[in-house]
Amino acid sequence: MPIYVQVHRIVKERKGHGEYIPSHTHPFYHCVYVISGSGYIRIGEQNVEASRGQFLRIAPNTEHAIYGENAMQSFDIKFSAQGDLLKAVNDLPVRMPLDLYEHTLVMSLFHLAIRGERYTEELINARMTELLLLLLRRGVREPEFGIFPSQANRACLHPALSYVENHPNEMPSVAFLAQLCGYTPSYFSTVFKELMGCSPAKYLAGQKIDLARELMLTTDDSVSQIAERLGLEPETFSRMFKKATGISPSIYLRRANSDVGINISPNSPFLPDGPFEIPKQPIP
Repeated sequence: MPIYVQVHRIVKERKGHGEYIPSHTHPFYHCVYVISGSGYIRIGEQNVEASRGQFLRIAPNTEHAIYGENAMQSFDIKFSAQGDLLKAVNDLPVRMPLDLYEHTLVMSLFHLAIRGERYTEELINARMTELLLLLLRRGVREPEFGIFPSQANRACLHPALSYVENHPNEMPSVAFLAQLCGYTPSYFSTVFKELMGCSPAKYLAGQKIDLARELMLTTDDSVSQIAERLGLEPETFSRMFKKATGISPSIYLRRANSDVGINISPNSPFLPDGPFEIPKQPIP
C-alpha cells in the first residue's frame, strides 16, 4: 500500500471556559489530541466531546469549531495524506482513545518540533505515519512473539515497575528494586535489561524525564518545583533533562508552557502568515 504523510504544523494551545476557535475549514487533516482538561469540537453538525487522552480526526474540507470548557490543552496536528492511506484514514472513527504507546508517539511529535534539530521533519512524518497505521490496525490480533516484551514476560518486574510509577519523587536504588522482586541486584539488572531494553538506572531517568515534560505541558510549575516533585535537586534535574532532550528545562518550559504554533514543513503551501491560522477568541 503506497502511503505518504506530510505534517504541515503542530499547534499546542490552551482554551479556557468561554474560549473557542470559530468555525472554519481547510484542505488538510486536522487531528486534535487532548493532553489535559476538556471541551468539545463541533464537526459538521455533530458536537464531539474532547477530553484527556482522546484523539479526534477532522477530515479535509470539513467545517469545524473548537470550544474550551475546563482549561483544555491540546496538540493540533495539521497534515496531508496521499495514496491508499487517504481513504483508510477517512474511515477511522472521529474520536479514539490512545493507548500508552500511541500517546508516547503523539508526545514525541511535539518534543521533536520544540527541538527543531536536523531531520525533524522526516522523523515527525515517519512517526505520524506510524500512529495512523497503528490506529488502522486496531482489532488485528498481534502475534505472541516479537522483539518487545509482553506484559506476561514482564510480570516478574511488576513490583519494581509499579514502585517507580507510584513513587515519582524517589530515586530507588537497584538493590531496593531487586529486593522488591526477590532477586539479587546483579540478576535483577540482567533480567531488567533483557526485558526492558535498558538498565534500571536508564529506565528510571527516562520515566522522570517523561513525567517532567508532561508536567511542563499541563501545569504551571516552575523548573525547581518540577525537580522537587521528582525528588531531585534543581541542578541534578537540569543536567539530567538536558542530557536526555538536548535543551535545558528552562528553555523547554518556556516553549511548552505557552500557546505555540510550529511549522514542520517549510515548503508547505498551508502555512499561515501569523503564529496561528485562526486565533482563539471569546464566545460571543
